Amino acid sequence: MSNHTKLLTLIAGVLVAAGILSSCSSANNEQSLVLNSEFDEKVERVVSNGRLPSLQIAVIYENQLVLSKSYGQNVTTDSVYMNGSVQKVLDATAVLQLHEGGLIDLDADISDYIPFQVKHPGYPDTPVTIRMLLAHRSGLDTLDHQFSWDTEYRFSQYRPTGKPEIAEMSLEEFLFASLTPEGSNYNPYVWLARPDDQYHYSVSAYPLLRYVIEKVAGASYPDYMNENILKPLGMLNTGFRSDTLVGQNTMPYTRIGGENIELPVWDGNGYMMRTTAEDMAKFMLAHVNDGRYDHLQLLQPQTIQLMRSKTSPEYGLGLIHYPHGWLGHGGSTVGYQSLWQFNPSRKCGFVIFTNVNGILGSHDDFSSVWENVAEIRDILLSMIDPPATFRSFPWALITASVLTLLVVVLINYRRRRAARNRTR
Repeated sequence: MSNHTKLLTLIAGVLVAAGILSSCSSANNEQSLVLNSEFDEKVERVVSNGRLPSLQIAVIYENQLVLSKSYGQNVTTDSVYMNGSVQKVLDATAVLQLHEGGLIDLDADISDYIPFQVKHPGYPDTPVTIRMLLAHRSGLDTLDHQFSWDTEYRFSQYRPTGKPEIAEMSLEEFLFASLTPEGSNYNPYVWLARPDDQYHYSVSAYPLLRYVIEKVAGASYPDYMNENILKPLGMLNTGFRSDTLVGQNTMPYTRIGGENIELPVWDGNGYMMRTTAEDMAKFMLAHVNDGRYDHLQLLQPQTIQLMRSKTSPEYGLGLIHYPHGWLGHGGSTVGYQSLWQFNPSRKCGFVIFTNVNGILGSHDDFSSVWENVAEIRDILLSMIDPPATFRSFPWALITASVLTLLVVVLINYRRRRAARNRTR
């Protein structure tokens, strides 16, 4: 074989190799996730060192559930956890279903859908719209005593501020008392920026949207969610009250002074979701696949794209934008911490639940639990989605560069050979 032929063969080999590396990297990731013997060791080390009472993980890859596992004592993959603010993604999905059905105009004044007026006291002529609430752009902060209402005033020994009578109110009563000037819990200073002026995460925006769902759908919030999202997706281990999931509830813990303290299982006035990682993976699969799960079209593809569209650098409509094309939401409530993230272009994602949270303790207590969840996240990302520097490696650019280099070598080789022939 001539030197010229050998060089061309080498060029072809480089091109083929680059193509193989690019096309096979994702297939190897799935195998590494399922077969990597170090995975359990890494996760169990975080659970042990972080003193997590239990942990539940589900992973999707290439449109399939490839992992569902629990760690710790007295838990299985059917054990349920509160998912905190991850629930906001389901709330946004429900609102957008009603929008698709022509029952909600995203840019209409929210007061058009409920029996009392909601106005920013500083800008009474600027409507507060459904879209603004979904995007955390309404100007609303956290309503006074929202924590007391959410937790039914169960944890007053840890947070003595609050009003026990607030816990006795229905959602409608609490919102009326908090959002109307004549209400007993009204505080005009919970309204911050002008509506639609800027992003400001609001704990209270989504309870207000849950109330809108009830009024528009003519059904209770749990009933609407069960009939239109949970049952159609086969999320059979998901509900809104602990007594409907007897024997499946994980015991919540708070972390105070670095120590885990057992708490009673609690309900959030029937509006706070408890679920499993595997059930939330089913919901995730629908979002990864443009709203489709098996034969169910949960949302239309154009609505999914609307939901993902950025309304601020970090948020869409119910979805947080994470680096490198990842979407999702985190969740934190008394006794529970969660993380729900997916990458639609990579067709992968994960769900992480643990039953300890430091929200009743100090900042350090809260951060210590989150750091453990972040460790689990990083272990999963290293397996299902390599670091961006490798994942987004510009194979085409590298191939072109190598090809150019080889062509230069070939030209120089020919020049040297021609020069030698002239001197003979």
